Amino acid sequence: MKARGKSLGLEAAYQVLQNSSIRHAALVEKMYEPARLFTGPWLCRTYVAESERTRRLTAEARIPRDRLEIIVQAIRHLLKHELFRRLLSAEGLAAMPKILGQRIDTEQPAQTLCPSPEPKPLIGGILPEVLDLLQDWYVPPQVFASLRRMLPDRQLKAARLMIALNRANFHYAQLLSTLTPASQLTDPSRPKRKFAGVTAEQLAAMEIEFDALNDEFLHCAGLCGMWALELMAARSYLDRLMENARVVRYLAQNFPEQLARLQTILDIPMGREAALARPKGSGRRRKHLVF
Repeated sequence: MKARGKSLGLEAAYQVLQNSSIRHAALVEKMYEPARLFTGPWLCRTYVAESERTRRLTAEARIPRDRLEIIVQAIRHLLKHELFRRLLSAEGLAAMPKILGQRIDTEQPAQTLCPSPEPKPLIGGILPEVLDLLQDWYVPPQVFASLRRMLPDRQLKAARLMIALNRANFHYAQLLSTLTPASQLTDPSRPKRKFAGVTAEQLAAMEIEFDALNDEFLHCAGLCGMWALELMAARSYLDRLMENARVVRYLAQNFPEQLARLQTILDIPMGREAALARPKGSGRRRKHLVF
């Protein structure tokens, strides 16, 4: 390792890195939210805008699940008829992807739960996992001041939201901090900030609704890739069915409605599912955390 043009030994290099880490922790401890208070109109405008954006992105994340459910319901209905099952066997189409078969049998695919890691000591009031998540992002220092007001679990949720929504900025962090229930703040006895034109009841309702929206978004965003991969497998099987003349003829004569629904899915370009399975661009990023 080199520092200012000089080569450093292993111990010296380690000391430089350690000092850097200590300096960053010290900077976090000195961060405070700006004294300027946000107004009631700002809170309402930002709340409405971010809520609508979260709803829209949640709906986009649900798209592969909804398309997959159309395929599952249609094939489940068809498999209730013995003639269709016999036709699939005769044409060598009885075997389908395991994941599709599980959904048709109303079984939910097994999900592996990662064990919860042991809690680590906070760095200047910030959870180390939060710093790890945000280390590749341009993060204004005031963001950490807002995060520090929250309990560790809430900090982690806020960081995940900022990354998933591409909202690693102070205004969004301030909104999350403002709409955090008192029970999830480091100092629950601290009086809630009052906003002109916003009653305590309205603020409490905004907290509940915003939390529910964010929970649903994180759930869908976390499963969107898996749903997209399942949809790709289901579509591959559906392609095989629709390429078989006997199957298509049977469906057209006996189940035209189901055939139309399945054809609607096939009319959507396959590349869209592949795009949903890949993580989207993460916006502006950098190699080191900005303090």
